[in-house]
Amino acid sequence: IEFKNYISTQEAFGQILNEIGKQEDKNIKRIVTTSPDVTVSTNLGGWVNQRDVFSRNSKSDIFREKNVSSAQKWRYSPHGQHIELGIAENNLFLLLGSLGISESIFGTRLLPIGTIYDTFIGRGLDALNYATYIDSRFILVGTPSGITLSHEGGAHQSIVTPSIGISQPNLCYYEPSYADELNILFFWALENIQKKDGSSVYLRLSTKKLLQPNRKLNESAKNDLIKGGYWLKEYSHKLDIVIICTGVIVGEVLKSLEAIYEDSLKIGLFIVTSPDKLYHDWIESTKNTNFISHLEYKLSAVDRSVPVITIIDGHSSSLSWIGAVKGQKVIPLGVNNFGQSGDLNELYQISEIDLNSIVDRIAKFILQ
Repeated sequence: IEFKNYISTQEAFGQILNEIGKQEDKNIKRIVTTSPDVTVSTNLGGWVNQRDVFSRNSKSDIFREKNVSSAQKWRYSPHGQHIELGIAENNLFLLLGSLGISESIFGTRLLPIGTIYDTFIGRGLDALNYATYIDSRFILVGTPSGITLSHEGGAHQSIVTPSIGISQPNLCYYEPSYADELNILFFWALENIQKKDGSSVYLRLSTKKLLQPNRKLNESAKNDLIKGGYWLKEYSHKLDIVIICTGVIVGEVLKSLEAIYEDSLKIGLFIVTSPDKLYHDWIESTKNTNFISHLEYKLSAVDRSVPVITIIDGHSSSLSWIGAVKGQKVIPLGVNNFGQSGDLNELYQISEIDLNSIVDRIAKFILQ
């Protein structure tokens, strides 16, 4: 899929599903989407226009009958592939849990995809826990996420969901920074939920648009994405600092690197696509001396004396454990207090994940 040069991961998700909805492949008929009241605002609108809303009885679009101008086509059909819910996040996870075990009950596998405002995952945790406990298979899309959703106020901003993604069994959490990463991870997720040794997948997305990198991902890069992370900027010689970040906050990191470019510092930038994958991979390596985790392998050329700054639009503890992998000093940046309403730059400053805060942390390391 060709994405725009300036796009958010949430918008890219909607574009991917919209393109899928145009296809006539029989496997696409197994996809069932659902959402608690945020279908359009999580970018499912294009998919629903292609595939209709499920109803036991066909119903025409009443908005069009009344000549109400709308980009949406709310057609209802027994063949519809979207289930519309009210504001009931617990019901979302009950439904995803049921759809995700359809093969064991009816002999036919469905491919469920549920979208939800990321912060409201907490409303349905009990049902989510039971869904993963019975090894139900589905894709959960939490979007928008973090305090990046600043204009909608603190009640819509998620902080602890990365920690939930890491600690919830049978649910693999990913947070892509760019559209091409999401494209790879989404289709991998569709395969993963069908594997015997697979799991459900949680994608944490954002509404913040980023300038997309001009690149073509090869097989090695794709494998790194799935394994949990890759070097965006790497030096063959000794590094002064390593910055490790997840998701949309890479935009602030890149601006900070531009700001200190003239200082001739050698700063490596590692993108974590899945704190969950990296963490459990590393834990496995502590049990098996013959196994080297993906993060250990990627950091193998970095001296343990090189300090690390970790950054995420979520609780800072989500990435702080990375220093233990090689015994490096870590300064973890993230969101440790409730979000507030306001300008995005102001909120980034309050949480100290903005350009100036990143530069300040780098300076403190250099002066030590």
